[in-house]
Amino acid sequence: MPPASASPIALLEQYPQLSAIYNIGGASDGVGRALQQAGCGDKVVLIGHGLTPDTRTMLLEGTMDAVITQSPQTVVGNALRVFCNFAARREPGAGIDSLRLNIVLRENLP
Repeated sequence: MPPASASPIALLEQYPQLSAIYNIGGASDGVGRALQQAGCGDKVVLIGHGLTPDTRTMLLEGTMDAVITQSPQTVVGNALRVFCNFAARREPGAGIDSLRLNIVLRENLP
């Protein structure tokens, strides 16, 4: 499997006017490294998921522009509740908590 930075580099070569990348999966650090290697770290808007030490550093450096976060506890709790509801023959979605998303920028880093 190619490194996470291989695909963004190919995209930048194929679409030199690329202005933004929304990374819905992991490996935002690889995407950020690719942008830096291509000299586009401060020119291409990068939005990803999950506040980690790597994404925090990229926010501070300006390579990443926004990180979307959510509570893993709520996600796991909801999944467990669906299974419990199913086992108890209740509506699977009963008692499910709404997922709250937070957008983290360099200016509002926790």
